[in-house]
Amino acid sequence: MGLPIYFLALFAILIIFVVTVIVYFQIFNRHVNKALGTTEGKRISMVPPYKVTIVMTILVLLIGIFISYNAGYVNAYKDYEEDAWVMSASDIQTFYAEVKEVGEKSILVDGISLNDENYRGEFQYDVWGEVNIYRQDAVIRLSELSEGDLISITLVTDRTGFTDIFKIQLLADKE
Repeated sequence: MGLPIYFLALFAILIIFVVTVIVYFQIFNRHVNKALGTTEGKRISMVPPYKVTIVMTILVLLIGIFISYNAGYVNAYKDYEEDAWVMSASDIQTFYAEVKEVGEKSILVDGISLNDENYRGEFQYDVWGEVNIYRQDAVIRLSELSEGDLISITLVTDRTGFTDIFKIQLLADKE
């Protein structure tokens, strides 16, 4: 793994800065020596080297800040994108419940005592079109569930912390 490209760009900018300042110092010294050697004629004034150094330092700092900001943004975004689709075991939870009430686009359930403490009690969920409801291997509609049905609900938590229903499975039909 080599150096990141932005380190190389920053290094190149620093080299350009140093070379520019050195060359300007050389030109300024020649100009001063030439001006001291000849007293006749007009002299062209040059900007003192310390002013050029200050301006170049400010430019290098601004460019460095710009490169650092972009490099940080790119790396952070890349890390976020890599982690966004990685799921852990704690991101998927399944619990068992008894259906209490079925609405047009919602379901009220009561978690059974076999569940973890977090999934006991009553819960109401909105059920949208992308949630699949299964009876054995066949997909069914929400309206086919009725009060008293035993179901398993699989929840998925995304990276933002939002939990939603992934799947509902009807466990046993009433006879």
